[in-house]
Amino acid sequence: MSATITPQWRITFGLVLILVLMAGLSAQLILDLRAHQQLTQDRAELKHVKYGLLNADNWVVQVTDIVETKVRGLELEGQNRVALKRSLERMLHTLIVEADRYMREQNRSGNWLRRVTNRFKQSVADQLVDLNTLKAGVPQYAEEILKELEKPEARAELGDFLEQVVRDLSQSTFARVDRSLLEAIHARYGCSEKLACDAAITQRISDNQPRIQQLVTAVLLLSALLFYCVVVTRHEVNKTRLGLLALCASVLMLCGVLTPMIEVEARISELQFMLLGEPVLFTDEVFYFQSKSVLDVVAILVQTGTADMALVGILIMTFSVLFPLAKLAASFVYMHNPAGMRNSVVTRFFALKSGKWSMADVMVIAIFMAYVGFNGLISSQLFEFTEDAAAAGVEVLTTNGTSLQAGFFMFLAFCMANLFASSLIESAIARETAEKPT
Repeated sequence: MSATITPQWRITFGLVLILVLMAGLSAQLILDLRAHQQLTQDRAELKHVKYGLLNADNWVVQVTDIVETKVRGLELEGQNRVALKRSLERMLHTLIVEADRYMREQNRSGNWLRRVTNRFKQSVADQLVDLNTLKAGVPQYAEEILKELEKPEARAELGDFLEQVVRDLSQSTFARVDRSLLEAIHARYGCSEKLACDAAITQRISDNQPRIQQLVTAVLLLSALLFYCVVVTRHEVNKTRLGLLALCASVLMLCGVLTPMIEVEARISELQFMLLGEPVLFTDEVFYFQSKSVLDVVAILVQTGTADMALVGILIMTFSVLFPLAKLAASFVYMHNPAGMRNSVVTRFFALKSGKWSMADVMVIAIFMAYVGFNGLISSQLFEFTEDAAAAGVEVLTTNGTSLQAGFFMFLAFCMANLFASSLIESAIARETAEKPT
C-alpha cells in the first residue's frame, strides 16, 4: 500500500522549503553584508583625514604650488617695481653699513701685533674702497637685482629654493604618517592612487547595493510568510511547525548579530580658505567612521584586555544573543522531550523561566537610542566646527553619515519573531500540560 501524504504534511513540507530557501538567502546576505562592511571601511580609511588635511605632504604640495605661482607670476612693473626697489635699496644699504662695522670690529680685536696689522689693512681698504661711493651705487645695484629677477630662470631657481624650504620645514616639524593600511588597500584593489581606489571601491559598493536590498527584502518576506502560514493554520500547529518557527527566528538572529547594525561617520565634504590670494582646498575628508556588528563590538570589548570591558562584552553576548537562542532551543527540547531531557533543570529553566532574563528587545532599543545619540552628537559637533571655522574665514561643508544598517532591522525582526515563536511554544507547552491526566 502506497503511503498517502496528508494536507497537513504538504503544508509542513512547504514550510520546510520556505525555511531552507530563507536560510540559503540569509547565508548569502551575511556574506554580502560582511563584504560591504569591508568596502565601506576601506573607503573610509582611504579618505581618512590623516592622509589628507592632517598630512603635511599635502600642505607642502598646495603651499609650494601657490608660492611657485606667485613667484613666476610676480609683476615687476609700476608701483610693484618701485616698492620692491625701495625695499632692496634699504636692505643693500643696511648690508653695506653692517659689513663695514663688522670688519672694523674684527680689525680691533686680537693681540697688539694683530691689531697693528689689521689697522694697516683697514687703512689700505679705506683708500681703495670708498664707503660713500658704495652707498651711492645702491640704486644701481637694486636695479640690476630687479633685472635679474625678471629672468625666467632666476624665478624658477627662487621657486625651487622656497619649495625646498617648505619641505624641510614640514619634515622637521611633522611626524611621518603610517601608510601601511593605505598601501594594503592599494594592493587589495590593484590601484596606485587615491582617486583610482576610490572609484573602484565606490563602484563595487554601488553594484552590491541592489543585490543586498533584494536579499534583505526576500529574507524578511520569507520569514513573514513562514509565520503567516503557521498563524493561518494555527488550529493545526504541531511540534514540527513550532520547531520551524524557532529555526526561522534563529536564522534572523544570525543575520542580525553577524552583520553591521549601525554606521557612524563624520566627514568634511569641503574645506577651503585663501592663502596669498590663492585657494587652499581639501575635499572628502573622513574624521571618524565605524561600522560594527554585535559580534564585532563584543570581540573589541573582550580584546581590550581590561576586566570591566571584557565583562561588558560577555554580558552583551550572554543576555542579548545566547539567552534568546537557548530559550528557543530549550522550548523545542521541552516539547519533544528527547531522551527524557524535559525534566532537566537547565531545560526547564530556559524553557519556562528565562524569558525575563533575555534582553534582546532591550538591545534593539539601546542600539536605536545609540543611533539617535550619535546622530545628534555628531551633527552638533560638526555644526560647532563649521561655525568656528567660518569665524576664522575658513569655508567648511560637513556631512553626518550616521545611519542604521541592515543588521539592525534583521535583529529587530528576530526580536519580533522570537516573541511570537516563544508565545506559541509556551501556549503549546501550557496546553500539553493541561491535557495531562492528574
